[in-house]
Amino acid sequence: MTGDADMIRPFATSICPEGWDLLIPEARFSHPRRGKTWWRYQNEEGNRSILNAIELSDVDASLLDLAKIMPEGELVIGGFSQGGVLAQELLQFPFANRIKGLLCLGTRCIRPQELTIALQSLDARSMLWMHGQRDHRVSIADGRVICDLFADAGWNMTKITHKKGHMIPTEHHEEIRQWLNSLL
Repeated sequence: MTGDADMIRPFATSICPEGWDLLIPEARFSHPRRGKTWWRYQNEEGNRSILNAIELSDVDASLLDLAKIMPEGELVIGGFSQGGVLAQELLQFPFANRIKGLLCLGTRCIRPQELTIALQSLDARSMLWMHGQRDHRVSIADGRVICDLFADAGWNMTKITHKKGHMIPTEHHEEIRQWLNSLL
């Protein structure tokens, strides 16, 4: 999220099942207005579906940072907006076979062909996808691409659509926590 790890910590803590370890990494790049980002925007058009080469290079640098801190054992990974992009992208790493669940909140897919190839080499898992109908940052149409890719790969999909914008509404926190508990 545009902010820092401490800003998403209350949400992440509230949905984390009891007994689970929680890792909230800090993004690498400074946002021009507030906090951190996983890639630097090269212009102010935040709703673009396609990233340029510099932004993709930033994504790759952030992915390498995350891969270095990935804990051992089974994993559930996820994120909101840019964080959701990184969560999907991590499915291309060798530890992807340890990922049993994916949480994609208000996000898009930036490399659908590469993700499709990665999904073909993995057993189907579970995903919770949530998106706002009035999201001005990431269109719901761009968000639905994720659903199509993962459904085509046989993943068990839980979909939540809300009437708000680019956010995680509090009225859905319990539903997310229940989904996480279902992965136990």
